[in-house]
Amino acid sequence: MRFLTFSDFQATGWQVNNSSIKELVEGLLASQQEVFGNFGITENIHIVHLMAQLSHESGEGSEMTESLNYKPAALLMQWPKHFTPAQAMTYGRTDAHPANQKMIGELAYGGRMGNAPAPAEDGYNYRGRGFIQTTGKDGYAALAKLVGLDLVKSPEMVTDPSQAFKCAVAEFVHYPRMLAYCEEDNLLAVSSLINLGHLVTDKDQVIGYQDRAAQLRLWKHQFGF
Repeated sequence: MRFLTFSDFQATGWQVNNSSIKELVEGLLASQQEVFGNFGITENIHIVHLMAQLSHESGEGSEMTESLNYKPAALLMQWPKHFTPAQAMTYGRTDAHPANQKMIGELAYGGRMGNAPAPAEDGYNYRGRGFIQTTGKDGYAALAKLVGLDLVKSPEMVTDPSQAFKCAVAEFVHYPRMLAYCEEDNLLAVSSLINLGHLVTDKDQVIGYQDRAAQLRLWKHQFGF
Protein backbone atom coordinates (compact mmCIF):
# COMPACT_ATOMS: atom_id res chain seq x y z
CA MET A 1 0.00 0.00 0.00
CA ARG A 2 1.22 3.49 -0.77
CA PHE A 3 0.17 6.67 0.98
CA LEU A 4 -1.61 9.61 -0.61
CA THR A 5 0.45 12.50 -1.94
CA PHE A 6 -0.30 16.11 -2.72
CA SER A 7 0.03 15.37 -6.43
CA ASP A 8 -2.76 12.78 -6.17
CA PHE A 9 -5.18 15.56 -5.30
CA GLN A 10 -3.89 17.82 -8.05
CA ALA A 11 -4.25 15.01 -10.59
CA THR A 12 -7.81 14.11 -9.56
CA GLY A 13 -9.16 17.64 -9.84
CA TRP A 14 -9.05 18.98 -6.29
CA GLN A 15 -8.60 22.76 -6.43
CA VAL A 16 -5.57 22.79 -4.17
CA ASN A 17 -4.79 26.41 -5.08
CA ASN A 18 -7.80 27.28 -2.93
CA SER A 19 -6.37 27.97 0.53
CA SER A 20 -9.12 26.18 2.50
CA ILE A 21 -8.94 23.07 0.29
CA LYS A 22 -5.14 23.11 0.48
CA GLU A 23 -5.36 23.24 4.28
CA LEU A 24 -7.75 20.26 4.28
CA VAL A 25 -5.45 18.25 2.04
CA GLU A 26 -2.41 19.08 4.15
CA GLY A 27 -4.27 17.98 7.28
CA LEU A 28 -5.29 14.76 5.56
CA LEU A 29 -1.75 14.00 4.46
CA ALA A 30 -0.35 14.71 7.91
CA SER A 31 -2.82 12.36 9.62
CA GLN A 32 -3.16 9.56 7.06
CA GLN A 33 -0.54 7.16 8.42
CA GLU A 34 -2.08 7.14 11.89
CA VAL A 35 -5.65 7.11 10.57
CA PHE A 36 -5.08 4.24 8.15
CA GLY A 37 -3.37 2.23 10.86
CA ASN A 38 -6.14 2.84 13.38
CA PHE A 39 -9.00 1.95 11.04
CA GLY A 40 -7.65 -0.97 9.04
CA ILE A 41 -6.93 0.70 5.71
CA THR A 42 -4.25 -1.62 4.38
CA GLU A 43 -4.69 -1.86 0.61
CA ASN A 44 -4.69 0.56 -2.31
CA ILE A 45 -8.18 -0.65 -3.27
CA HIS A 46 -9.41 0.57 0.12
CA ILE A 47 -7.90 3.99 -0.54
CA VAL A 48 -9.30 4.48 -4.04
CA HIS A 49 -12.84 3.58 -2.98
CA LEU A 50 -12.54 5.77 0.12
CA MET A 51 -11.26 8.75 -1.84
CA ALA A 52 -13.88 8.35 -4.58
CA GLN A 53 -16.64 8.61 -1.97
CA LEU A 54 -15.00 11.46 -0.07
CA SER A 55 -14.40 13.37 -3.29
CA HIS A 56 -18.03 13.06 -4.31
CA GLU A 57 -19.58 13.78 -0.91
CA SER A 58 -17.43 16.85 -0.19
CA GLY A 59 -17.30 18.33 -3.68
CA GLU A 60 -13.55 17.61 -3.66
CA GLY A 61 -13.19 19.45 -0.38
CA SER A 62 -15.18 22.52 -1.42
CA GLU A 63 -18.46 21.61 0.34
CA MET A 64 -17.47 20.60 3.85
CA THR A 65 -20.54 22.20 5.45
CA GLU A 66 -24.00 21.63 4.00
CA SER A 67 -25.46 24.65 2.24
CA LEU A 68 -29.11 25.31 3.01
CA ASN A 69 -29.38 28.18 0.54
CA TYR A 70 -32.58 26.86 -1.07
CA LYS A 71 -35.23 28.61 -3.12
CA PRO A 72 -38.86 28.02 -2.03
CA ALA A 73 -39.63 25.52 -4.77
CA ALA A 74 -36.49 23.54 -3.97
CA LEU A 75 -37.42 23.41 -0.28
CA LEU A 76 -40.83 21.97 -1.10
CA MET A 77 -39.30 19.42 -3.44
CA GLN A 78 -36.53 18.38 -1.04
CA TRP A 79 -38.59 18.33 2.18
CA PRO A 80 -42.29 18.30 1.26
CA LYS A 81 -43.29 17.06 4.72
CA HIS A 82 -41.27 19.65 6.59
CA PHE A 83 -42.26 22.93 4.91
CA THR A 84 -45.59 24.50 4.09
CA PRO A 85 -45.70 26.74 1.00
CA ALA A 86 -45.87 29.75 3.31
CA GLN A 87 -42.80 28.63 5.26
CA ALA A 88 -40.93 27.95 2.04
CA MET A 89 -41.63 31.49 0.81
CA THR A 90 -40.72 32.98 4.18
CA TYR A 91 -37.42 31.17 4.66
CA GLY A 92 -36.32 30.26 1.13
CA ARG A 93 -34.13 32.42 -1.07
CA THR A 94 -36.06 34.89 -3.23
CA ASP A 95 -35.29 38.13 -5.05
CA ALA A 96 -36.70 39.94 -2.00
CA HIS A 97 -34.55 38.28 0.68
CA PRO A 98 -31.77 35.73 1.19
CA ALA A 99 -32.47 32.27 2.54
CA ASN A 100 -32.81 31.96 6.29
CA GLN A 101 -30.53 28.95 6.47
CA LYS A 102 -30.78 28.68 10.24
CA MET A 103 -34.56 28.28 10.15
CA ILE A 104 -34.35 25.99 7.14
CA GLY A 105 -32.02 23.71 9.09
CA GLU A 106 -34.27 23.75 12.15
CA LEU A 107 -37.36 22.82 10.14
CA ALA A 108 -35.70 20.36 7.75
CA TYR A 109 -33.87 18.36 10.40
CA GLY A 110 -35.57 19.26 13.66
CA GLY A 111 -37.45 16.49 15.46
CA ARG A 112 -35.57 13.61 13.84
CA MET A 113 -32.11 12.02 13.75
CA GLY A 114 -31.81 12.78 17.45
CA ASN A 115 -32.47 16.50 16.97
CA ALA A 116 -34.89 18.37 19.18
CA PRO A 117 -37.72 19.92 17.14
CA ALA A 118 -37.80 23.59 16.14
CA PRO A 119 -37.46 26.16 17.64
CA ALA A 120 -34.50 24.27 19.10
CA GLU A 121 -31.40 24.84 16.98
CA ASP A 122 -30.31 21.19 16.70
CA GLY A 123 -31.43 20.87 13.10
CA TYR A 124 -29.11 23.68 12.06
CA ASN A 125 -26.28 22.91 14.46
CA TYR A 126 -26.12 19.28 13.32
CA ARG A 127 -26.56 19.85 9.59
CA GLY A 128 -24.29 17.95 7.23
CA ARG A 129 -20.56 18.41 7.75
CA GLY A 130 -17.28 16.82 6.81
CA PHE A 131 -15.96 14.65 4.02
CA ILE A 132 -18.97 12.28 4.38
CA GLN A 133 -21.54 14.87 5.50
CA THR A 134 -22.31 13.61 9.00
CA THR A 135 -25.87 14.74 9.78
CA GLY A 136 -28.11 14.78 12.86
CA LYS A 137 -27.26 14.80 16.56
CA ASP A 138 -27.40 11.00 16.66
CA GLY A 139 -24.94 10.86 13.78
CA TYR A 140 -22.51 13.21 15.50
CA ALA A 141 -22.84 11.28 18.78
CA ALA A 142 -22.17 7.95 17.08
CA LEU A 143 -19.15 9.34 15.26
CA ALA A 144 -17.89 10.89 18.50
CA LYS A 145 -17.69 7.42 20.04
CA LEU A 146 -15.64 6.16 17.10
CA VAL A 147 -13.08 8.96 17.16
CA GLY A 148 -12.97 10.00 20.82
CA LEU A 149 -13.93 13.63 20.19
CA ASP A 150 -16.83 15.57 21.72
CA LEU A 151 -18.54 16.26 18.42
CA VAL A 152 -21.91 16.87 20.06
CA LYS A 153 -20.48 19.82 21.96
CA SER A 154 -18.28 20.95 19.07
CA PRO A 155 -19.74 19.66 15.78
CA GLU A 156 -17.51 21.98 13.76
CA MET A 157 -14.56 19.68 14.60
CA VAL A 158 -15.80 17.39 11.82
CA THR A 159 -14.49 19.98 9.34
CA ASP A 160 -11.28 20.83 11.21
CA PRO A 161 -8.34 20.00 8.89
CA SER A 162 -6.58 18.18 11.72
CA GLN A 163 -9.61 15.96 12.50
CA ALA A 164 -11.67 15.78 9.31
CA PHE A 165 -9.93 12.79 7.75
CA LYS A 166 -10.06 10.74 10.95
CA CYS A 167 -13.78 11.45 11.21
CA ALA A 168 -14.37 10.50 7.58
CA VAL A 169 -12.42 7.24 7.67
CA ALA A 170 -14.02 6.20 10.97
CA GLU A 171 -17.47 6.74 9.50
CA PHE A 172 -16.52 4.97 6.26
CA VAL A 173 -15.23 1.77 7.85
CA HIS A 174 -17.93 1.42 10.52
CA TYR A 175 -20.40 -0.01 7.99
CA PRO A 176 -20.41 -3.84 8.12
CA ARG A 177 -18.14 -5.37 5.46
CA MET A 178 -17.24 -1.97 3.98
CA LEU A 179 -13.59 -2.87 3.41
CA ALA A 180 -14.61 -6.25 2.02
CA TYR A 181 -16.85 -4.51 -0.51
CA CYS A 182 -13.90 -2.32 -1.46
CA GLU A 183 -11.75 -5.42 -1.99
CA GLU A 184 -14.53 -6.89 -4.14
CA ASP A 185 -14.52 -3.62 -6.11
CA ASN A 186 -18.25 -3.38 -5.46
CA LEU A 187 -18.94 0.28 -6.08
CA LEU A 188 -22.70 -0.12 -5.74
CA ALA A 189 -22.39 -1.61 -2.26
CA VAL A 190 -19.89 1.01 -1.11
CA SER A 191 -21.93 3.87 -2.58
CA SER A 192 -25.27 2.70 -1.23
CA LEU A 193 -23.90 2.32 2.29
CA ILE A 194 -22.45 5.84 2.21
CA ASN A 195 -25.47 7.46 0.55
CA LEU A 196 -28.36 5.45 1.99
CA GLY A 197 -26.95 3.56 4.96
CA HIS A 198 -28.04 0.20 3.54
CA LEU A 199 -27.47 -1.96 0.48
CA VAL A 200 -29.53 -1.66 -2.69
CA THR A 201 -29.43 -3.50 -6.00
CA ASP A 202 -30.40 -0.57 -8.25
CA LYS A 203 -27.71 2.05 -8.81
CA ASP A 204 -30.40 4.58 -9.72
CA GLN A 205 -31.41 4.64 -6.06
CA VAL A 206 -27.99 6.06 -5.14
CA ILE A 207 -27.75 9.84 -5.44
CA GLY A 208 -24.77 10.81 -7.57
CA TYR A 209 -23.85 7.27 -8.57
CA GLN A 210 -22.40 8.29 -11.94
CA ASP A 211 -20.12 10.88 -10.35
CA ARG A 212 -19.02 8.34 -7.73
CA ALA A 213 -18.11 6.01 -10.58
CA ALA A 214 -16.22 8.78 -12.37
CA GLN A 215 -14.34 9.63 -9.18
CA LEU A 216 -13.40 5.99 -8.72
CA ARG A 217 -12.00 5.85 -12.25
CA LEU A 218 -9.86 8.92 -11.54
CA TRP A 219 -8.46 7.54 -8.31
CA LYS A 220 -7.87 4.08 -9.78
CA HIS A 221 -5.93 5.63 -12.65
CA GLN A 222 -3.85 7.63 -10.19
CA PHE A 223 -3.03 4.49 -8.21
CA GLY A 224 -2.23 2.47 -11.33
CA PHE A 225 -5.21 0.10 -11.41
